[in-house]
Amino acid sequence: MSEVLFEGGKVQVGGRIKIPKPIIDTLKLKEGQKVILKFNPEKKEILIKEDKKK
Repeated sequence: MSEVLFEGGKVQVGGRIKIPKPIIDTLKLKEGQKVILKFNPEKKEILIKEDKKK
């Protein structure tokens, strides 16, 4: 797996989760599609996975 780096983003605070469009396009997700976010505070990493439950 290769890594894709998205620079120039800004931190926003709010109740919703906003994912940058280039990431949505790369993952081939559609607007409104459910995703699972896994956050590892030790590594400061966020993993975005498609929620395949229906």
